[in-house]
Amino acid sequence: MVAIKNEVLFLGFCVEIYKAEKKMSGQDVFNYLYRTGATNYIQNCYEGLHTAGHLYIIDSIDDYIKNNN
Repeated sequence: MVAIKNEVLFLGFCVEIYKAEKKMSGQDVFNYLYRTGATNYIQNCYEGLHTAGHLYIIDSIDDYIKNNN
């Protein structure tokens, strides 16, 4: 249960940093990440991503979207 909570909190964090970087609303970012499958990517890669810096996380999300859509 704790792991799921951490993943959800991290997903919210990722939405916030992506929103700031891309100048989008939080709702638009979440919809975009969900539509492209990036929300699953973020949750599945939580262990590796949650220790990374903001720019690495954003680049990683962008790379995932570019390579999987």
